Amino acid sequence: MTTVRRERNRYLSGRFAPVTEEVTAYALPVTGRIPAHLDGRYLRNGPNPLGVEDPAAHIWTLGAGMVHGVRIRGGRAEWYRNRWVRSSAVADRLGEPRRGTPAGERLDISPNVQVAGLAGRTFALIEGGIRPYEPTYDLDTVGPCALGLTPQGYSANAHSLFDPHTRELHSLAFLYGSDDVQHIVMDETGTVRRTTTVRVPGNPYMHDFALTPHHVLLFDFARRLQFRPSGHGRPLHVGRAARGAGGGGTA
Repeated sequence: MTTVRRERNRYLSGRFAPVTEEVTAYALPVTGRIPAHLDGRYLRNGPNPLGVEDPAAHIWTLGAGMVHGVRIRGGRAEWYRNRWVRSSAVADRLGEPRRGTPAGERLDISPNVQVAGLAGRTFALIEGGIRPYEPTYDLDTVGPCALGLTPQGYSANAHSLFDPHTRELHSLAFLYGSDDVQHIVMDETGTVRRTTTVRVPGNPYMHDFALTPHHVLLFDFARRLQFRPSGHGRPLHVGRAARGAGGGGTA
């Protein structure tokens, strides 16, 4: 078990406090009733730091990804599991073998934003062109994967949206420092079927997007990305409000 030191920081205490261990529990007690027709897993992903270098500066979006899951079937909650997404740094800290390093990647980070399912597989996603990781059905880490990977180096981004009518997964992918974003569409087998590159000068932080029956809506937010040294020997991306209002567009 890895213990996380907690300091006087609202993002390290109370409801925001990191979970300090991985748990597997079976035959969970249920308050009320679970509809009998529900059959599957309820999953969530979020940042759960293994250690904090500077507690005073820590914010809740930082930290290794931890996927939580409840298996529901026949009106029962069969199991609960929580597992850190084992990037190389997480595996090292836990004293475990690495699951692989994304080839050619500048950053190997434990995805901590979204968990998505496609083609019978599970994916942990993050933003900024950082490669997704694949957990097993039981949430153990397989390793980095190439979901949505395009020849330009973009891959599936967090906040991907599933279209239940076409059975396609849509992702709006951006790279830190690039003036382009890519709208990537994957079919139900996980194969990239089409991509659209959109020029967005100024490197806006395109946090999310939306789908309608006939359009993809891209939001050109007024918040831009800047880069400056973090003071700890590694790059840090920060948001900065640009002058003027952001706009929108369609692809």
